[in-house]
Amino acid sequence: MSANANTSLFDLSLADSDCICAISTPPGVGGISVIRVSGPKAYKISKRLCAFLPEYPESHRIYYGFAEDAFQKIDEVLVSCFAHGKSFTGEECTEISCHGSPIIAENIVQALLKVGARLARPGEFTCRAFFNGRIDLVQAESVLALIESQSKQASRLALRQLEGELSFEYKKIEDTFLWVLAQIEAGIDFSTEGLDVVAYDKIFIRLEVAQRTVQALLDSYDAGRIIRDGLVVALLGKPNVGKSSLLNALIKEDRAIVTDEPGTTRDLVSATLMLGGVKIELVDTAGIREASNKGEIIGIQKSLAMMQKADVVLYIVESGETLGDELQGSAPENVQTRAICFTKIDLHSHPHTTPSNGLREFSLSVKTGAGLSELKTWLTGLASEKTSETQLAVSQARHFELLSKVLVSLNSAAKLIQDEISSEFVAQELQIGIRSIHELLGIAFDEQVIDRIFKEFCLGK
Repeated sequence: MSANANTSLFDLSLADSDCICAISTPPGVGGISVIRVSGPKAYKISKRLCAFLPEYPESHRIYYGFAEDAFQKIDEVLVSCFAHGKSFTGEECTEISCHGSPIIAENIVQALLKVGARLARPGEFTCRAFFNGRIDLVQAESVLALIESQSKQASRLALRQLEGELSFEYKKIEDTFLWVLAQIEAGIDFSTEGLDVVAYDKIFIRLEVAQRTVQALLDSYDAGRIIRDGLVVALLGKPNVGKSSLLNALIKEDRAIVTDEPGTTRDLVSATLMLGGVKIELVDTAGIREASNKGEIIGIQKSLAMMQKADVVLYIVESGETLGDELQGSAPENVQTRAICFTKIDLHSHPHTTPSNGLREFSLSVKTGAGLSELKTWLTGLASEKTSETQLAVSQARHFELLSKVLVSLNSAAKLIQDEISSEFVAQELQIGIRSIHELLGIAFDEQVIDRIFKEFCLGK
């Protein structure tokens, strides 16, 4: 089966006879590059380049020699061999390690294409692992999360999901649905004989446990999202109060433009730093004021929108000045996610005039560095408070959406039983929940969902 730009990974998964290859290491110059080859003919095709390989290589063994193209040496290589059922993809597989020149790695790939392999699509190796039953869909997503992790906590969360911890929780919920459905259907079958075989007290106990489990997973989504994407901290205030200077000082880099002219920042400027093992995304926003310039007006609208999206809002106020009501009036309700930063304290000797309304206050000077460490300590504590490594957190929007459907099914089933509604309707509700769980694990799936998930992978993974 030939692959073109419009071929889906779902369709490619049906092409079991294809042997695919790609460079699995990052692009650019490095110590080594690794070319992965997977498929029923991986050994045979690799041996055409690496004649030193035995006829029947031993699984999980590394062989040394030279890769050749038309009897011309390409490079000195090491070839790792993995038998069918014992590789990442679940297929016969080899990994050719060569020197880290992009030219050498590309020459090996081109030579493999000449002798029968085809170039893998992004995510196709992981997709094959999924279709071959080596991993479920939750674990497949965690592979990408692990690759893209930008903090210690994010990598640990992704690794725990790759090891199957989250899948185990989903399967326990599935077991509850299947057990309850079996009890309900048994009751339907025997109802004509006047027999009552449904233990409703036990059913309610199982449903309540599942409800608590699903609700806890849903509640963990904010923490999981922050672990994966970082804590978003928005810097808001009037023009020229020191927002851009504060951002630059926190990241120790001149990222945002700083001038004496009001309205310099007209778009969102973001920068990241690591605090307590969590990624912090700082967002500098346009100064909030009455503006007539179209560009500045758009920037202010983006600032107010960012206020609603941010996990933490820092109101930046020049010491001695007041905070505009238009800021606090549209702020998020969670007081714990807001603080007031009084800036330029080195220029002002008089006290602050803005009422804190119970918000945390910081007195800062970018010039002298005063107060910056206290602000960082507070953000570190906030990040630790919002994220916890002791609980398994949901970090994917797809999971949150499907878990929400699962909880609706659990609640509806419990309510129908409580109201003594016909068991057929209870069974129907339970089957909806089972389908949602199966979509989570990839037991049942939509072709477009599969393509959407795996197309985000890099080439070679």
